[in-house]
Amino acid sequence: MTPGRRSVRLGRRPLGLLAAAALGAATLVAHPVAAQAAQAAQPAPATRAAPTAPAAKGATYYVDSRSGDDRAPGTSAARAWRSLDRVGRTTFRAGDRILLKAGGSWKGQLWPKGSGEKSRPIVIGSYGPGPKPRIRGEGTVDDAVRLFNQEYWEIRDLDVSNETPATGTPGENLRDLRGIHVSGDNARRLDHFLVDGVDVHDVTGEVNWISGDVSGNAPGVRFKTGWDRSKRTGGIVFDTTVPDITAPPSAATVLHDIRVQNSTVRDTSFAGIVLKQYTGDAKDANGAPVAVPTGWGTRTSAADTVFTPHTDITIRNNFISQGGTPYGCNAMYLTNVRGAVVDHNVVDQAGTSGIEAYYADDVVIQRNEVYRTEQKAEGADSNGIDADKGTTRVRIQYNFVHDNGDGILLCQFSFGDVVVRYNILSGNSRYPLYLHSDRAASAEVYNNTVHNPASRYLVYGYGSSLNARYDLHDNAFSSAVADASLTTSPTIRYANNFYGGAPLPVPATDTTARTGDPLMVNPAVSGPYGTADSGPRLRTALGFAPRPGSPLIGNGTVVPDNGGRDYRGTPLYRGRPDIGAVEGPPGGARAGHGRA
Repeated sequence: MTPGRRSVRLGRRPLGLLAAAALGAATLVAHPVAAQAAQAAQPAPATRAAPTAPAAKGATYYVDSRSGDDRAPGTSAARAWRSLDRVGRTTFRAGDRILLKAGGSWKGQLWPKGSGEKSRPIVIGSYGPGPKPRIRGEGTVDDAVRLFNQEYWEIRDLDVSNETPATGTPGENLRDLRGIHVSGDNARRLDHFLVDGVDVHDVTGEVNWISGDVSGNAPGVRFKTGWDRSKRTGGIVFDTTVPDITAPPSAATVLHDIRVQNSTVRDTSFAGIVLKQYTGDAKDANGAPVAVPTGWGTRTSAADTVFTPHTDITIRNNFISQGGTPYGCNAMYLTNVRGAVVDHNVVDQAGTSGIEAYYADDVVIQRNEVYRTEQKAEGADSNGIDADKGTTRVRIQYNFVHDNGDGILLCQFSFGDVVVRYNILSGNSRYPLYLHSDRAASAEVYNNTVHNPASRYLVYGYGSSLNARYDLHDNAFSSAVADASLTTSPTIRYANNFYGGAPLPVPATDTTARTGDPLMVNPAVSGPYGTADSGPRLRTALGFAPRPGSPLIGNGTVVPDNGGRDYRGTPLYRGRPDIGAVEGPPGGARAGHGRA
């Protein structure tokens, strides 16, 4: 771990992005959860959200790791408590605040008890000048910060780690560990969890895969562990369980109104941010079932009434990097959610997938920069964004996805539907657009710009992916590699796309294809890319915008319910639209083509 790391708060300064009134105002009128989508489309906040104002003032408690005294009342800075244990023995009430002294450091677990109320959450925060208060689990506790069967909590401005010291054998120090863990088992809905301005780092969580081949097991890495044991370690984890796996209650515990914002997550495994629901599939060492299945966390169809997801999720303005760990496999793993927005985040050097949705419904993934995803811990993938198994009504839009193994993966096994629009994909080394869904899945992929400097593929699919229904139209495919492959099959419809740069094989079904030089502004863009300080550098991708005279301009088709904006944030459209993610030059530079 890195002591004394500098406090980073995304969104408190201008981020150098596209104009907020343009890109940030992108509407999502086609999305079923219109109210939430409209909220998500507003500009990224210039300042951190203020704490929810309580209806009545609660008590404030102070904790000082250097000069506090657990025998003191804790109700003033001069008479502060000292230990996390003293906090953990206290049941707090609605409107209370627990403030840890800046610059302080505590080893162990922070688990305050009690619940807030609507409009009167309990707030954990800091006081005084200096670095964020540090909570160091050091592998001695499963969760460095924990809430269980509690609700209406806000966690702000902490530095959290949970790192087991390394041993001689790589991976042997990985454990069932988390930084911040919100969970429950009381068979009711638990409301309102805000994580804001935290830095979570150095969590040595074990890597458990749902299926796979156990011959690939290694220290800290295990395959075929099943749903409930897998993918639930990492930086910030929201999940639920049951009191007795052999006799589960009749109703699931559901987490509602979750916000993770303005935070950093670095070098945590399995993942950076996880959401997951219990399903009841535990087995003994011989593979025999020992749990009663509930089915809450898996999904047999889009209309499965047993499926019980967590609801109302927002992950916004965060920086997640796993560059310092070979075991960081997903930056964000959004499973078992309904009504989720992932907006304006930077993901750098994840393993397996930057942003993955799995068994999820009504998910909007927008205005994120995802780059340098690579295979880690025996994972099979290395994609920027993945709409995976059992995902319905997913929107992937306005993202800059570059320099990953794969760009966007559509892996909707069993069933699913997704719209992929107005994204810019560049420099993804294996499959820029990877089609790998089942026959019950469908995808509409339009007005994306896919630039390929090195891969032998632009669009790739195999196996059951050729049974899914794909509609690819009005995309700009630009390649520096001649004859880069575009997968064809009777279930893939290519229409009105552009194929150019180097000569490309135009699918026979695309009878209105355009070819030639796309005349992009600067297809050799090399940064700057997003950091914790800058936020997503979406403007960098405007190097792939068309110049005046480009064949992309004015040759697109009108798409109903198109979201209302292009990648730049320009309103769509008056006159004939363009091909690709960016409408042509503003300010009247488009000869013969009207602008809104």
